[in-house]
Amino acid sequence: MGLVRRGGATGSMTRLLRRLVPLSLYAGLTLALCLSVWSLVRTETYRQKGEVVSSQALEIRSRVWQSREIVARIRGFLELARQTGKADTRLALSVRLLRFNLELMAHLEYVQLFLSPRNALDLGHVIEETDNVVLPVALYGGDYKRALQSISVADDYLIRLSSVTVDSSQGLRLAAQIANDAARNRLRLFGALSVLILSVIAIHQYNKANREKDQHIRSFSLLFAHMTRTRIAALRLFLGYLNEPSPPPPEMTDAALRTILELDTINEGLMTIGHARDKEQLAPLCRIIGDIVRSCKHELKVDTEEAHAVQVPASQFHLLIDELVRNAINAVAGRMDPVISIKAVVHGRFLRRSQLILTVSDNGTGMSPDLLAKAKEPFFSTKAGTHVGLGLTNCVELVKTMAGRLDISSTPGKGTSVRISYSI
Repeated sequence: MGLVRRGGATGSMTRLLRRLVPLSLYAGLTLALCLSVWSLVRTETYRQKGEVVSSQALEIRSRVWQSREIVARIRGFLELARQTGKADTRLALSVRLLRFNLELMAHLEYVQLFLSPRNALDLGHVIEETDNVVLPVALYGGDYKRALQSISVADDYLIRLSSVTVDSSQGLRLAAQIANDAARNRLRLFGALSVLILSVIAIHQYNKANREKDQHIRSFSLLFAHMTRTRIAALRLFLGYLNEPSPPPPEMTDAALRTILELDTINEGLMTIGHARDKEQLAPLCRIIGDIVRSCKHELKVDTEEAHAVQVPASQFHLLIDELVRNAINAVAGRMDPVISIKAVVHGRFLRRSQLILTVSDNGTGMSPDLLAKAKEPFFSTKAGTHVGLGLTNCVELVKTMAGRLDISSTPGKGTSVRISYSI
């Protein structure tokens, strides 16, 4: 029991891992793509930031050079006034213009990015000196020499300010460029990670397809063995009678001939199933069900109006429906009011392929949960050799090969219903 439990736990863990691995790969791919988009956005942000820094530095430098030109004019007017004792009327206008430029530069919202607190304080002193010393001299005359000294100090400050602005703008642009390069590297990293995860997903899907193909081949092998073993045993029994002095009964000869025909039919059907899907022979569902109804000795209730023209793989569906009908016939044996029904409908799905839902039901003896679980095991039968067909296990496997699904529900004393879902 301990081994069984550990084996069951191991199987459950394996199935869980098989589900988690694809989910983890797709989650990793989604995360890598999101990070790639984020890195791309950050790259554009840093590029724009570098352009903004350049335009802001150009604005400050333009103000500085304009102010220096005005300072040069003011210095000339003051020198002339110091020599002649009379100020030019344009002197006061130039001082006011200088004061306006300096005040405007001091109040730029981004000036703190380029000026240190000490440089900003010096700018305030220059404006204050211009208001308290240079402007009164320009308006009313006075100590032109002191005014010249103040203007020289302002000019020296503007020279330093131009140099500081250049250095700061280069530093800011360099920081933005480094951040931009880092974002580009992250973009390359996440892009490469996305490609790697896509490659792993492709390899995983390829291996999964190969595993499913191998499983289908094993299923076909079990299918062929299950359908032929009893018939081969019957032929062996018939050959044993040939060694007897008396010839075998005519009934046994007829049964041997029918068995040979059945084996030939099974062989051709399985060969057809083994072909690739692009070589499958399709047929309308109504034709397949019609052939089964005509060859069946029991009355079947058929309702396929919604799906009568649906094209399905002919050999596979014929084997499936024939097996399910035969199982239903055995299930209703002995009932006074036997009912076997075949119903097919088409269900449309949003943004997905429509599904054919085929149901074969009976009101037979039904199966208990334990018996239903055993019925899905290979070669299990409750009919003591009276019918050897696909078997429910191989029906399930055969439906899987067509990317479909088979579900069974059964209630003891009420009957059994088998539901096949197939994308069309």
